[in-house]
Amino acid sequence: MRPVSPATTVPRAIGGVGRWSRADYAHNPEPRRINVLAKTVRTGVILVAVMLLGNTLPALADPLSPRPGPANTPAQAPAPVGVFGADTPPKHKFVFSLLASAIQLRGNRIGERAVSAPYIIANVVSPDTPAGSHLLRMVPSNSEIETESLAVAYGLGDALSLLASTSLVQKDVRIRAYQGLAGTTELGSSVGATSGLGDTTIAAIGRVYQDRTNRLNLTVGLVLPTGSTTRTMAVLVPDGTRPDKRAFYAMQPGAGTVDLLPGVAYSGISRAWSWGASYRARLPLDRNAPGWRYGDLHEVNAWVGYSLVPGLETTMRLNASTQGAIGGEDAVIKGFAQGSDPAFYGGRQACLYLGAIVSGRFVGAPRAQFGIEAGAPFYQDLNGPQLSRSWQLNLAIRIRR
Repeated sequence: MRPVSPATTVPRAIGGVGRWSRADYAHNPEPRRINVLAKTVRTGVILVAVMLLGNTLPALADPLSPRPGPANTPAQAPAPVGVFGADTPPKHKFVFSLLASAIQLRGNRIGERAVSAPYIIANVVSPDTPAGSHLLRMVPSNSEIETESLAVAYGLGDALSLLASTSLVQKDVRIRAYQGLAGTTELGSSVGATSGLGDTTIAAIGRVYQDRTNRLNLTVGLVLPTGSTTRTMAVLVPDGTRPDKRAFYAMQPGAGTVDLLPGVAYSGISRAWSWGASYRARLPLDRNAPGWRYGDLHEVNAWVGYSLVPGLETTMRLNASTQGAIGGEDAVIKGFAQGSDPAFYGGRQACLYLGAIVSGRFVGAPRAQFGIEAGAPFYQDLNGPQLSRSWQLNLAIRIRR
């Protein structure tokens, strides 16, 4: 399943500490848990190093996440980590951001209903299977998506800023294969993995209104197809072989399309409290070279924040999104798995996230800001069968220059 949260959203470590080989995957049912932990530790070390680096720079007169000041100071409070387009840098200032996210998918759904692998192979028909009864013969049990992104924002003026970001992506999926073209005999399971550069985002964020309490930003941007749509992976198939074949749509690092990113974000602040709401869409303008495109994505956020002490903000965010199925198809991706069928993508979901944003002044780096956010869905209605989201973790560090 393609993540429907902003990771355009958000968001991957490639190789390095904790990397498992395909042989390791074959003998360990859940190796990715260790891999995620190792990469999270590595990312934490990087974040701390950047924060300490900020201590060598001249301190700013104002912190990165200011609260209300004198009467002529406009309102400003940090938005949750997963919100795009609400925060902007001051005029002629850069903000460099390192963002990391991990998404766990587990279990399958058709609509709102959880379904088992035996149910899927006995009842779900797909016209994209190569031959025979058109029954699915390969069912994913879990998947993990990791992203590490670098973003740069620049305050072009008092009310206009520019942003560019790109990411490294790694995706793993464990799949059960069933023997032959029918029946319930399980052949075995295997893990497929892809990685590479993700798509690149460029955007302009304009502030159309701001006073002591309220702020309203408009965003317009583009997603550029810098990520691959032709990565391959070798997994066990119903005839017992492991061919190196083009990976499923959701396993590709990129979308291969130029996408429009319109959005609007409102935020407010009063004493220790802050709040806001945002809308963003990702709209592919055409199909990619292999002949497909993701469905239109629409998402809304509503959040509230509370400052426990100056420089320490806690947040709670509600996120809701809807996305259509894939349009078109890549004939090379056709196969016996549900991920090979473009109809089994997209859907609707609602998630709750809790987080915190901490000023780097606590570690002697006043130019830095650290953020963390974790959440899980409480409602999913998927165009299934499709893996459902289990949880998501977002980390961020920003440093102003």
